[in-house]
Amino acid sequence: MANENQTENVSVQIANQLVDIANTLLTEGHTSADIASGMRHAAANFSAYDFFRAENLSRDPNIMVEEFVKFFEHYLDIHKPKGAPGDGLKNLIEQAKSEL
Repeated sequence: MANENQTENVSVQIANQLVDIANTLLTEGHTSADIASGMRHAAANFSAYDFFRAENLSRDPNIMVEEFVKFFEHYLDIHKPKGAPGDGLKNLIEQAKSEL
């Protein structure tokens, strides 16, 4: 368990370093879309490199895809815009109207 936590901590540290690089690229004028595309490209490239160097070559590559989707969904939830003040009341009124 301790080794798993150490690995997770290292991966989070590496992810934070990559986000720092992305933020630097933003300040240099690159678009977030171009940076994100480049990061996905690099992630796919290095993940494929890692996949074929793993001790267990019979593992399923879909596990990596599922892990990416899980992380992506997590960060989509974190970064999604919050509703404007009053949206909750507006939605409740619309729901009440539709139920009448």
